[in-house]
Amino acid sequence: MTIAELFSPEPAENLLAALCLSPERVIYLGFRSSMTDGRIAAVREFFRRRKPETRLTFLRINDRDYAAASAAIRDTLEKYPDCRFEMTGGSDLLLAALGAAAAEKSLSLFELDVRKQALRVLRGGGFPMKEGFIRPLRGIGAADYIRLCGGELTESSYTLSGKLPETLERDVADMWRIYTENPRDWTRQCALLAGLCAKSRSGGLTVSAPMQEKPDPAHIRRLTEGKLIRDYRTRGSIVSLTFRNQHVKRTLTRAGDLLELRVFLAARAEPGSFTDAVMGAKISWNGGEEKGGTMNEIDGLLMHGAVPLYVSCKIGAVPKEALYEVDSVASRFGGGYAVKALVCSSLSGSESSRRTLRQRARDMGILLIEGVESLSPRQLAERLRREAAEGPSGSLSIG
Repeated sequence: MTIAELFSPEPAENLLAALCLSPERVIYLGFRSSMTDGRIAAVREFFRRRKPETRLTFLRINDRDYAAASAAIRDTLEKYPDCRFEMTGGSDLLLAALGAAAAEKSLSLFELDVRKQALRVLRGGGFPMKEGFIRPLRGIGAADYIRLCGGELTESSYTLSGKLPETLERDVADMWRIYTENPRDWTRQCALLAGLCAKSRSGGLTVSAPMQEKPDPAHIRRLTEGKLIRDYRTRGSIVSLTFRNQHVKRTLTRAGDLLELRVFLAARAEPGSFTDAVMGAKISWNGGEEKGGTMNEIDGLLMHGAVPLYVSCKIGAVPKEALYEVDSVASRFGGGYAVKALVCSSLSGSESSRRTLRQRARDMGILLIEGVESLSPRQLAERLRREAAEGPSGSLSIG
């Protein structure tokens, strides 16, 4: 099978048909301004990784040259008379040229619904499905998507494809239970434990150092009862304790990690909704961090098929800058299908400032999920999945 794609700046529109139909050949038709050398190279690299057996052809046309566009379509049909044309991407001029060709010949046409992960036959036969039949599409990995948008995923804390600690789910559940008992104090207590670790001569699980301000006894009691720490002792200004494992030590001393892990595990538990998930992502605009290029960081990147969902996690105060952080990354590496979300416990400040932040989130198309501790992992995953499947719907407050 041969399919022809009207080249689009949106990565999903160029790739999903090939992932679904597994054609022998894909022909891309596009204007030079959009089908750049960099984008061609990114598409070739994607196929090399995912479908190396697929043959690719790129036909570049001078911008706004209708005659050349019509000629490229005619030449494609002459060489591959059974070619099927995908109509989702491309400019109006290319679509007009394709429409004129369809009026003269009985072309096979189909379209994609990227958000709903579906392919629909519009006209013609030869598809491995009946006309009008909707078939789920395979997804694009988070690292692949970033690469297709011109960046590189240089670092991450957790990925679905990476090795995870065996006790990860139990550890997060135990810490989350303690966090929900006193969400407002979590950040402060994590900072105190981080200070203890920084002063300790030991970099292992057992730490000991003098502290001017000791952790709250109630917080220590909860950690001890939950068996997240043991052997807690104080002698004068000296505080010592032992963490359950290295992963627990990291999370108890980095306040924001816990919410990132909550989102990650919620997505991981719903493989039918999220085909990939990366947490603690560092993204280079043009290669590696060592090259001195521009870098962006984002707490989470979830993939719903071919729709990227950028997530910012705030376990403490939520400054207005948090909205701009997630918006800037999604704008640079998301394209038109990108979805943005900010997940938090509660908003700080006056009622007026909270109302202003909620309105700003709506204006920026950012899903705002407050009161995350009241949501089960499944409920949290469903809120995020729905946003990815249906597109930006504005702010949502829980609680």
